[in-house]
Amino acid sequence: MRQETIENYLKTIYNLSYNNTAVVNNQTISKKLNLNPATVTEGLRKLHNLKLIVYEKSYGSRLTTNGSKLALDIIRRHRIWETYLAKELGFGWDEVHEIAEELEHINNTKLINKLASILGNPIYDPHGEPIPDEKGKIQKSNFIKLSESKLKCNYIVMGVTDHSTLFLKYLEKQKLIIGAEVKVINIEDFDNSITLNCNKNKINISNKVAESIIVQLK
Repeated sequence: MRQETIENYLKTIYNLSYNNTAVVNNQTISKKLNLNPATVTEGLRKLHNLKLIVYEKSYGSRLTTNGSKLALDIIRRHRIWETYLAKELGFGWDEVHEIAEELEHINNTKLINKLASILGNPIYDPHGEPIPDEKGKIQKSNFIKLSESKLKCNYIVMGVTDHSTLFLKYLEKQKLIIGAEVKVINIEDFDNSITLNCNKNKINISNKVAESIIVQLK
Protein backbone atom coordinates (compact mmCIF):
# COMPACT_ATOMS: atom_id res chain seq x y z
CA MET A 1 0.00 0.00 0.00
CA ARG A 2 1.56 3.29 -1.11
CA GLN A 3 2.30 5.90 1.56
CA GLU A 4 0.19 8.48 -0.29
CA THR A 5 -2.79 6.11 -0.22
CA ILE A 6 -2.30 5.43 3.49
CA GLU A 7 -2.22 9.15 4.20
CA ASN A 8 -5.38 9.79 2.19
CA TYR A 9 -7.26 7.10 4.11
CA LEU A 10 -6.10 8.32 7.52
CA LYS A 11 -6.88 11.98 6.80
CA THR A 12 -10.32 11.04 5.48
CA ILE A 13 -11.17 8.88 8.48
CA TYR A 14 -10.04 11.60 10.87
CA ASN A 15 -12.12 14.29 9.17
CA LEU A 16 -15.19 12.06 8.91
CA SER A 17 -14.93 10.96 12.53
CA TYR A 18 -15.39 14.50 13.87
CA ASN A 19 -11.78 14.80 15.06
CA ASN A 20 -11.54 11.11 15.89
CA THR A 21 -14.51 11.02 18.28
CA ALA A 22 -16.71 8.68 16.23
CA VAL A 23 -16.49 5.45 14.24
CA VAL A 24 -16.78 5.83 10.46
CA ASN A 25 -18.58 3.25 8.32
CA ASN A 26 -17.19 1.90 5.04
CA GLN A 27 -19.88 3.45 2.87
CA THR A 28 -19.06 6.97 4.08
CA ILE A 29 -15.34 6.46 3.47
CA SER A 30 -16.03 4.98 0.02
CA LYS A 31 -18.16 7.96 -0.98
CA LYS A 32 -15.62 10.50 0.28
CA LEU A 33 -12.66 8.86 -1.47
CA ASN A 34 -14.72 8.08 -4.58
CA LEU A 35 -13.67 4.43 -4.45
CA ASN A 36 -15.78 1.30 -4.72
CA PRO A 37 -16.65 -0.42 -1.41
CA ALA A 38 -14.57 -3.52 -2.13
CA THR A 39 -11.44 -1.43 -2.66
CA VAL A 40 -12.09 0.48 0.55
CA THR A 41 -12.64 -2.71 2.54
CA GLU A 42 -9.32 -4.10 1.35
CA GLY A 43 -7.56 -0.84 2.17
CA LEU A 44 -9.03 -0.73 5.67
CA ARG A 45 -7.90 -4.28 6.35
CA LYS A 46 -4.35 -3.33 5.41
CA LEU A 47 -4.46 -0.27 7.68
CA HIS A 48 -5.77 -2.50 10.47
CA ASN A 49 -2.81 -4.85 9.97
CA LEU A 50 -0.49 -1.83 10.13
CA LYS A 51 -2.11 -0.94 13.47
CA LEU A 52 -3.14 2.48 12.18
CA ILE A 53 -6.87 1.84 12.56
CA VAL A 54 -9.19 -0.53 14.36
CA TYR A 55 -11.47 -2.01 11.72
CA GLU A 56 -14.55 -4.17 12.21
CA LYS A 57 -16.58 -5.08 9.14
CA SER A 58 -20.02 -4.67 10.70
CA TYR A 59 -19.08 -1.67 12.83
CA GLY A 60 -16.66 0.63 11.04
CA SER A 61 -13.23 2.15 11.54
CA ARG A 62 -11.52 4.39 14.04
CA LEU A 63 -7.94 5.56 14.21
CA THR A 64 -5.47 4.16 16.68
CA THR A 65 -3.19 6.54 18.59
CA ASN A 66 -0.50 6.13 15.93
CA GLY A 67 -3.05 6.54 13.15
CA SER A 68 -4.43 9.71 14.68
CA LYS A 69 -0.93 11.14 15.12
CA LEU A 70 -0.12 10.53 11.46
CA ALA A 71 -3.49 11.92 10.33
CA LEU A 72 -2.91 15.15 12.27
CA ASP A 73 0.54 15.47 10.74
CA ILE A 74 -0.96 15.18 7.24
CA ILE A 75 -3.66 17.71 8.09
CA ARG A 76 -1.02 20.10 9.43
CA ARG A 77 0.96 19.83 6.20
CA HIS A 78 -2.15 20.36 4.09
CA ARG A 79 -3.39 23.41 5.95
CA ILE A 80 0.01 25.06 6.13
CA TRP A 81 0.44 24.60 2.39
CA GLU A 82 -3.01 26.12 1.84
CA THR A 83 -2.05 29.10 3.97
CA TYR A 84 1.29 29.55 2.21
CA LEU A 85 -0.35 29.36 -1.21
CA ALA A 86 -2.92 31.98 -0.24
CA LYS A 87 -0.79 34.41 1.75
CA GLU A 88 2.56 34.20 -0.01
CA LEU A 89 1.64 33.21 -3.56
CA GLY A 90 -1.71 34.94 -3.94
CA PHE A 91 -3.92 31.95 -4.73
CA GLY A 92 -7.63 32.31 -3.97
CA TRP A 93 -9.30 30.32 -1.21
CA ASP A 94 -11.15 28.41 -3.94
CA GLU A 95 -7.83 27.33 -5.52
CA VAL A 96 -5.58 26.25 -2.66
CA HIS A 97 -7.28 23.00 -1.63
CA GLU A 98 -6.61 21.04 -4.81
CA ILE A 99 -2.96 22.15 -4.95
CA ALA A 100 -2.42 21.35 -1.27
CA GLU A 101 -3.85 17.87 -1.88
CA GLU A 102 -0.70 17.17 -3.90
CA LEU A 103 1.81 19.08 -1.77
CA GLU A 104 0.67 17.52 1.53
CA HIS A 105 2.43 14.27 0.65
CA ILE A 106 5.87 15.90 0.83
CA ASN A 107 6.84 14.46 4.20
CA ASN A 108 9.50 16.89 5.37
CA THR A 109 8.92 18.21 8.89
CA LYS A 110 11.71 20.79 8.65
CA LEU A 111 10.14 22.24 5.50
CA ILE A 112 6.65 22.46 7.03
CA ASN A 113 7.93 24.05 10.22
CA LYS A 114 9.93 26.55 8.15
CA LEU A 115 6.82 27.47 6.16
CA ALA A 116 4.83 27.82 9.38
CA SER A 117 7.50 30.11 10.80
CA ILE A 118 7.49 32.29 7.69
CA LEU A 119 3.71 32.59 8.02
CA GLY A 120 3.92 33.51 11.71
CA ASN A 121 2.75 30.09 12.92
CA PRO A 122 -0.90 30.58 11.91
CA ILE A 123 -3.68 28.93 13.90
CA TYR A 124 -6.18 28.79 11.03
CA ASP A 125 -5.94 28.14 7.29
CA PRO A 126 -7.64 30.24 4.55
CA HIS A 127 -10.91 28.34 5.07
CA GLY A 128 -10.92 28.95 8.81
CA GLU A 129 -9.92 25.35 9.60
CA PRO A 130 -7.64 24.95 12.65
CA ILE A 131 -4.01 24.05 11.99
CA PRO A 132 -2.54 21.44 14.36
CA ASP A 133 0.72 22.50 16.00
CA GLU A 134 3.94 20.47 15.86
CA LYS A 135 2.63 18.18 18.60
CA GLY A 136 -0.71 17.63 16.88
CA LYS A 137 -2.67 19.84 19.25
CA ILE A 138 -5.55 21.92 17.92
CA GLN A 139 -6.68 25.11 19.61
CA LYS A 140 -10.20 24.80 21.00
CA SER A 141 -12.84 27.28 19.92
CA ASN A 142 -16.48 28.12 20.54
CA PHE A 143 -17.35 28.08 16.85
CA ILE A 144 -20.66 26.58 15.70
CA LYS A 145 -22.27 25.76 12.38
CA LEU A 146 -24.46 28.52 10.99
CA SER A 147 -27.24 25.92 10.89
CA GLU A 148 -27.09 25.90 14.73
CA SER A 149 -27.46 29.67 15.01
CA LYS A 150 -30.22 31.45 16.93
CA LEU A 151 -32.79 33.90 15.63
CA LYS A 152 -31.94 37.62 15.95
CA CYS A 153 -28.33 36.91 16.94
CA ASN A 154 -25.24 38.41 15.30
CA TYR A 155 -22.36 36.23 14.14
CA ILE A 156 -18.99 36.48 12.41
CA VAL A 157 -18.12 33.97 9.67
CA MET A 158 -15.01 32.11 10.85
CA GLY A 159 -14.65 29.32 8.30
CA VAL A 160 -16.13 26.70 6.00
CA THR A 161 -16.05 22.92 5.91
CA ASP A 162 -16.82 22.55 2.19
CA HIS A 163 -13.72 23.55 0.22
CA SER A 164 -15.10 22.87 -3.25
CA THR A 165 -14.56 25.59 -5.85
CA LEU A 166 -18.27 25.89 -6.66
CA PHE A 167 -19.23 26.34 -3.01
CA LEU A 168 -16.53 28.92 -2.31
CA LYS A 169 -17.40 30.92 -5.42
CA TYR A 170 -21.05 30.84 -4.33
CA LEU A 171 -20.08 32.26 -0.92
CA GLU A 172 -17.99 34.97 -2.55
CA LYS A 173 -20.97 35.94 -4.70
CA GLN A 174 -23.09 36.22 -1.56
CA LYS A 175 -20.20 37.98 0.25
CA LEU A 176 -20.31 35.29 2.93
CA ILE A 177 -16.54 35.23 3.27
CA ILE A 178 -14.42 34.84 6.40
CA GLY A 179 -14.83 37.87 8.61
CA ALA A 180 -18.29 38.76 7.26
CA GLU A 181 -20.79 39.87 9.91
CA VAL A 182 -24.26 38.37 9.65
CA LYS A 183 -27.52 38.61 11.56
CA VAL A 184 -30.08 35.81 11.51
CA ILE A 185 -33.44 37.40 10.78
CA ASN A 186 -35.50 34.30 9.98
CA ILE A 187 -35.27 30.51 10.26
CA GLU A 188 -37.87 28.72 8.14
CA ASP A 189 -39.70 25.98 10.05
CA PHE A 190 -40.37 23.97 6.89
CA ASP A 191 -36.80 23.31 5.75
CA ASN A 192 -34.59 25.21 8.24
CA SER A 193 -33.42 27.58 5.51
CA ILE A 194 -32.06 30.83 6.93
CA THR A 195 -32.52 34.48 6.00
CA LEU A 196 -29.56 36.69 6.87
CA ASN A 197 -28.57 40.29 6.84
CA CYS A 198 -25.04 40.42 5.45
CA ASN A 199 -23.27 43.63 4.47
CA LYS A 200 -26.63 45.44 4.46
CA ASN A 201 -28.08 42.86 2.07
CA LYS A 202 -30.77 40.30 2.80
CA ILE A 203 -29.87 36.81 1.56
CA ASN A 204 -31.51 33.40 1.84
CA ILE A 205 -29.44 30.24 2.19
CA SER A 206 -30.40 26.60 2.42
CA ASN A 207 -29.82 24.46 5.48
CA LYS A 208 -27.22 22.53 3.45
CA VAL A 209 -25.21 25.72 2.90
CA ALA A 210 -25.60 26.75 6.56
CA GLU A 211 -24.26 23.33 7.62
CA SER A 212 -20.97 24.11 5.88
CA ILE A 213 -20.40 27.60 7.31
CA ILE A 214 -18.68 28.03 10.67
CA VAL A 215 -19.50 31.09 12.76
CA GLN A 216 -18.79 32.69 16.13
CA LEU A 217 -21.24 34.72 18.17
CA LYS A 218 -20.34 38.39 17.87
